[in-house]
Amino acid sequence: MVEKRLGALPVVAEFLRRLDVAGIVDELCPGGASAHLTHGQVIEALVANRLTSVRRLGHAPHPDQPAQARSDRRARLPA
Repeated sequence: MVEKRLGALPVVAEFLRRLDVAGIVDELCPGGASAHLTHGQVIEALVANRLTSVRRLGHAPHPDQPAQARSDRRARLPA
């Protein structure tokens, strides 16, 4: 028997399915026929990521960081 720890992801996925998040988003914002994923599927993945991960996404500075440090960091980001 193989045992894997999935954490809260199965709970979050079921919660999003019950709320029909993907269906609601796809109804309000339909995607193109050539897309691999629908907008709703992408939103579900992003929400699941945020609910199961405590780290910030990307290179956004922390709001408590001084304004000068934020502007310096923005200048170093690739265009």
